[in-house]
Amino acid sequence: MKKLMIEYANIIAYTITGLVFGFSFFLLFLNFYHYREVNEVYIRQANDDKVYDEVTSKLTKIKENTAVFNYNDYKGGEDSDSLASIKSRLEVCTNSIDTKEFNSIMTKKKVNIKDVYDMQQFYQKQISNECLVKQLYELSLDPSKNNLKITNLKTISPFIEDNINQLIKSTDYVQKTIKGNSSYYFSSESSKIEIYNQTKDSYYSILNNYVSAIDFVYDVSEWYKNIVGGIYNEGNT
Repeated sequence: MKKLMIEYANIIAYTITGLVFGFSFFLLFLNFYHYREVNEVYIRQANDDKVYDEVTSKLTKIKENTAVFNYNDYKGGEDSDSLASIKSRLEVCTNSIDTKEFNSIMTKKKVNIKDVYDMQQFYQKQISNECLVKQLYELSLDPSKNNLKITNLKTISPFIEDNINQLIKSTDYVQKTIKGNSSYYFSSESSKIEIYNQTKDSYYSILNNYVSAIDFVYDVSEWYKNIVGGIYNEGNT
């Protein structure tokens, strides 16, 4: 009887061990398959290089617009400290965007889902948080709350607020979609196509957000240049 019980115990132990090894192999195989699946790539097109040239040109123009103000030489009617503050904010914006990481992201020839995720993370950290929220959002506040004594600021502050609110939320959907792509299943040809399209569509969605955000910062810099140049005055707001 004792011998029979030992044999039963061994059978159960071997069965459990087999199930564990089988399940482990299944997960290993599934992870490998999923790794291949999410590394489907999208080849960037020639027009994407034109977009890169356009945004880098805009960044250069933002720097030029920001450089029109010199604290020591300024003779205009605006508050010099306020102009210096906005200049510093615009400089932080361009420095947080125009980086090696930005250039690397924008010039990749082959893009996979991880690259798109990295694009979204850069947008969220460097463009949304560092530039739009930490630097430019203050321009949307009532002048009595931001201590910036600038002609016409109260008039354009709603425009600034609306744009920033839209831009900081613009990649949320893409981020959720990318993170939702981590579910495990046996792939088919149709699911590969779906992931391939998701890579491409998400890439262009975030690329458009890059363009929109840089266009917005450029618009603010154009307004700033005009303020420094005296185009706006109390009688023309």
